[in-house]
Amino acid sequence: MTKVILCDDHIMFRKGMILYLNRDKDIQVVAEASNGEELLNLLPNVDADIIFLDIEMPVKNGMAALRDIKKIKPDIKVLMVTMHPEEVYGLAARKLGADGYITKSTEPRMILKAVRKLMAGHEFFNREILAKARSKPQGKPVVKLSKRESEVLSLLATGKSNKEVADELSISDKTVSTYKLRLLKKLNAKSVIDLVNFAKYYANTNSSSSESGKIMI
Repeated sequence: MTKVILCDDHIMFRKGMILYLNRDKDIQVVAEASNGEELLNLLPNVDADIIFLDIEMPVKNGMAALRDIKKIKPDIKVLMVTMHPEEVYGLAARKLGADGYITKSTEPRMILKAVRKLMAGHEFFNREILAKARSKPQGKPVVKLSKRESEVLSLLATGKSNKEVADELSISDKTVSTYKLRLLKKLNAKSVIDLVNFAKYYANTNSSSSESGKIMI
């Protein structure tokens, strides 16, 4: 029996997944959480094989929770189940310890396929993500940002609006929008929502970096 923990902030999605997964005689949902912090609190006390982990959640998002999950239970499998496209977050999630990635627009039967692949000891990412992961040279690639780009990104990570960022940096709203467009291009983000999530992710994973204006991917 494969035991699953669901971590997603949408209760309707969780309940729907519970009904779907529990129909399979080899899968049982044993716990659920609405954010990364809740998950980390219950994890030590729950016997599970796989975590279904969303990315965008309040309190602690999935990307921020990934490293801590593997510290608490190194052998547990983590399947990212999210609305965000794999080409945006897949590689970063894999680096942080995810074992697979699937979008919420995928056919439900693919979720069962992913579970079985993970339980058989395999990863579940698309071929492009695995090819990039395997061909990448050792060492962390760096995206170089200007001082102002770094400041705008840092403020976005705290959830500030364009106007709040503009007021804090004494620049116009239009200038903030221009920096956002530059950051979207440099960080290969598909939307402003992705950019804000990237900002939060990088703030968590690069806080110890001593090199100003550089982001380790």
